Amino acid sequence: MAHINCSLVVPGPIKEVFDFLCDPRRVPHLLEGRIDVEVVNAEPELQKGAEFTYLMTRVGISQQVRYRVEDLTRGTVMTYRQTEGVFRKWVHTQKFSTHGKNETLVTDVVDYELPFGLVGHVLDDLVFRKDLRQILENRLKRAAFHFQGLYQGEEMEPQEAATSS
Repeated sequence: MAHINCSLVVPGPIKEVFDFLCDPRRVPHLLEGRIDVEVVNAEPELQKGAEFTYLMTRVGISQQVRYRVEDLTRGTVMTYRQTEGVFRKWVHTQKFSTHGKNETLVTDVVDYELPFGLVGHVLDDLVFRKDLRQILENRLKRAAFHFQGLYQGEEMEPQEAATSS
């Protein structure tokens, strides 16, 4: 199983940053330019056990992907697991903590496994891990860019990810 961990300080209050990044209807915007996403179904209330379904398209290949919220503490953490889709296993935990005045440290932790056994491991080492990290980092940068405009009164380029491992 593979593991990705990346973090970024987002210039916004923790509750607002949490709501922004954990809203399943924002996924198309947050992944824009990397993956085309269409919301098929997103339950109206985000809660433990909620499920959401997307049609994700990349390099001309579309696949329905379904996720289930496994853990949710508003303003602190959300974990969801893929129940149908591309990966053999996908568990994404988003952690939120206060970091200075009106700043939030967001940490994404993803444990995943590609299908195809040994071939999947090799492809992960050669291509997928770097690509997935870039997708996650870009998602956090989009959130930071959104909040920079709101809380700093000007449009700025997204910052580089604070930490990645």
